Amino acid sequence: MRRRTRDTFITRRLPLALGCALGLTLAACSGGSGGATAPDPDPPTQGPPIDPAPDPHGGIQGSYVLEQINSSQPGHLVTIANPDGKVIGLYRFDAATTLDLDALQTFHLQLRYTDDKEAFDLADEGEFKGAGPAADGALPLTFNSTVFGDSFTGVALGDIVAIEYDLDGDRQPDTKFGFRRVG
Repeated sequence: MRRRTRDTFITRRLPLALGCALGLTLAACSGGSGGATAPDPDPPTQGPPIDPAPDPHGGIQGSYVLEQINSSQPGHLVTIANPDGKVIGLYRFDAATTLDLDALQTFHLQLRYTDDKEAFDLADEGEFKGAGPAADGALPLTFNSTVFGDSFTGVALGDIVAIEYDLDGDRQPDTKFGFRRVG
């Protein structure tokens, strides 16, 4: 039964989140045409005042574990390549890879993987923030690394966070990671 739930997650929600991450990245690069809207002619006169700047990230804070690497699951060998097709390496990512997001809008990423000869443990951390309004329940995110001095994009959708990450350090995203919230 657990396998079926995980398969449903992987075949439906995670690809959607990874697709949203890519789509939001492209949309952010192309600009947009948002116009101002007129105020409500009959504003409400009763009820508590509304905080004009609620924290949009309160719903995504927590601990996440790795569920998908590009189109593969943890434990399988994955070919990582740059967008131009140049292969970076053949790696096996550990399911113990984690992403933690806290209420102060900081992140900690702990990538654990191997090339079947040597084990690697890559730590990254920094700040994250919303990169625009949520669309269809998907909140676009920007992560700024204080370790490597770069930034990368992501998206939160329900209990899933997907990111596009530069594993080899050439400032081009080469790997899509999908994480599921565990706490």
